[in-house]
Amino acid sequence: MYYAVYLVFEGLSFRACSRAIQPLIKRTHKAVWDWYQEIGEDKSFHKLFRLGRERVNIFAVDETGIIVAGNQAFLLIAFEPFEKRILGLHLAWTPSQLSVEIFLKDLVKKYGRHQVWSDGAQWYSAACESLHLRHHIYMHGSWLWKVMERSVQMLKDRTESFDDLFSCKSIGQKCHFKHIWNWIDVFWLHHQPEYQSFIKTVKNMLN
Repeated sequence: MYYAVYLVFEGLSFRACSRAIQPLIKRTHKAVWDWYQEIGEDKSFHKLFRLGRERVNIFAVDETGIIVAGNQAFLLIAFEPFEKRILGLHLAWTPSQLSVEIFLKDLVKKYGRHQVWSDGAQWYSAACESLHLRHHIYMHGSWLWKVMERSVQMLKDRTESFDDLFSCKSIGQKCHFKHIWNWIDVFWLHHQPEYQSFIKTVKNMLN
C-alpha cells in the first residue's frame, strides 16, 4: 500500500501504478486512489514522522494561489529553513487574519511558540499580534526569501497538477477540499526524511 502511494507521488499515474504492482498484488487504479486518500487521512501515522519541537527554530511562512474546482484558493506553508523541513500546510479560499491565526495556532500546538518570519503581508502581522508571537519580515532577495520561493513554487506546481488529473466534482465553493487536503498531507509526509527511510525499508522488503 505504502509503496504504491510512493510510486504515485514519484510521478506514475494511478493506472500506471496499478500495472506496476501487479506482480505483487492485483488492484485497480481506483483501489490505489483509495489508498492514497487513506494515508492522507491517517493523522496518527503522520505524527510518527513530524519534526521534534526541540529542533524547530522559526516558522517561515508564505502563501500561494492555486486553482481548486475552477476557483482561486490559497495554500499557506510553514517551513523550518535550518532543518529544511515543511512544518505544516493550510488551505483556505482567501488569505486573512483568521485563516493565518488558525494555521499558526496549529503550528504552536505541534511545535511550541516560535518567531514568525514572512514576506510582510498584512494578515501575518495582524495574526501574530493577536497570538502574541514575534513577527519579522524577510527581505526580497535574501536567503530566506529564496528558500521560501522555491518551496512555494514546488508545492504550487504539484498541487495544481494533481487537481488537473483528479479534479473536484463539487461546484465552486461547495468544495470542502477533502481530496486536496489528503493529497497535501501525503505531500507533507513524503518530504519527511524519516518517512523516506521507511519507504526505503519497504522497497528492500519487496526486492
